[in-house]
Amino acid sequence: MTFQAIRALHACIGSAIDELERIFHQSGPTSLDFPPLNDPVSPPDAPPCSEALAEELANGPAALVPIRYIVAACAQLSATVNRPFDGLIDAIQGGQLSACVRFMEAAHVVEILRGAGSEGMHVDDICQAIVDLRPKSSVTCQDTKNLTPERLVHVLRVLATTHWLREVSPNVFANNRRSSVVDTGKTLEDLRNDPANKFTGTNGIAASVSHISDELSKSGMHLTEWLLPDVRYINPSSHYGASPEPPQHSRDDQQGIRHFAPFNLAYRTKLGYFDWLELPGHAHKLKRVEHSMTGTAGWEVKGEVLRAFPWDQLAEGSLLVDVGGGIGSASIQVAQVHPNIRVVVEDRVPVMDTAHSAWGSNHKELFQSGRVSWRYRDFFAPWKPFVDGKVPDVFLLRLVLHDWPDEDARRRLRPAAGPNTKLIIGDMLLMHACHNNGESALVKQDSPLLANLGAANLQPYLLDLMMTAMLAGKERTMAEMAELLLSAGWKMSQVRRSAASLWAYTIAVPV
Repeated sequence: MTFQAIRALHACIGSAIDELERIFHQSGPTSLDFPPLNDPVSPPDAPPCSEALAEELANGPAALVPIRYIVAACAQLSATVNRPFDGLIDAIQGGQLSACVRFMEAAHVVEILRGAGSEGMHVDDICQAIVDLRPKSSVTCQDTKNLTPERLVHVLRVLATTHWLREVSPNVFANNRRSSVVDTGKTLEDLRNDPANKFTGTNGIAASVSHISDELSKSGMHLTEWLLPDVRYINPSSHYGASPEPPQHSRDDQQGIRHFAPFNLAYRTKLGYFDWLELPGHAHKLKRVEHSMTGTAGWEVKGEVLRAFPWDQLAEGSLLVDVGGGIGSASIQVAQVHPNIRVVVEDRVPVMDTAHSAWGSNHKELFQSGRVSWRYRDFFAPWKPFVDGKVPDVFLLRLVLHDWPDEDARRRLRPAAGPNTKLIIGDMLLMHACHNNGESALVKQDSPLLANLGAANLQPYLLDLMMTAMLAGKERTMAEMAELLLSAGWKMSQVRRSAASLWAYTIAVPV
């Protein structure tokens, strides 16, 4: 029966390719081809062209379903036919690839290769360009002694082997479609003269790469030690690991751990992650986190927040409160399109301090008119009413509830709501990997694919573990979300999400 299963997966790939080709051929008066892997994505400010239109279509809702089917079936086919040992070692050594992608972003490799075009650049020249862009200090000059073309080429070849770069000829590398999404668009002069603002005014994808591959990945490596606190790895008398010397920061001694997470083991601190980000010397990490939240738009189909709720049905002057909204990446989209809505973004003071500068020259009109503003909010303190007595019409919590365990996630919002206030939660809604009675699946019962589309939807499950690693938080299933909301005085009324996706906007009303 295995060959039958293999052929079923092969047929699934073929039918999905047929559907994808139909979507592209019917996209307009001129038939479009799918974006080639070897060609970088056109920058946002490039003149309209067929390549840009094809890229937009490939990232749109219509193409999402066949693309996810192809990815899911290819991964399941590979898992079926590949030697288990080979797949096992690939999985175990996935951290090496993550390290290479992190280096690609941190060393500005994508921006360096942009100028080389399709012909690429020799590793000797790439290495020299990286060194030239490093900050000129005694520390960094000493560190670059390890960076040689002989070492660099091994990193670049891993990236080329996994299709994150292209080796166009021996030791000559160029960008491709995948690497180009990490491009900030900054010139080499910008990166040399003002490296601290590399992510300012960008789509946040490069910031997400930097953020996730740094403290998030390092914390995730301590998941086993957190779940299995064996004395071989952890001193039971200490939260810091095998070496229980006191923390370096005095603030550590003033606060206990609210939720002990793998992050606390990785960084040997009693502080929660958000408090840790506010320590002296961590301002660049906090700024990076806020930029990376803009990059999380990649989890949604473009403009999905605009379809999350009937915004145009709200009355003139309606108030949208973006709780824990950071620099306002999601709610600003709503304010741009719907002038009937006023937005107040609530977050911690250090986040508020970076909000305007994070946008550079963008959205100045929204800020100056007061249609988008910020105010301080402690998620664990009672909600403070607005001075004018205005009751929020909508609360938006995008990528907020997953930060917290249930006992914290249900706090404080219900008393602030009026009888007609709506609550919108933007988070992943996880599914079982098998068909489950009472739970909608992303494929039909007789499909050879996993009910949740397997590897095509792996990101939400990795994000779930990421939240556990950093904050002892989690993503939730639809049933878990409904139960949580009801326990907090809200009733789930609607779930909006694109087909084949686990990202969802859940709408709730007071009970």
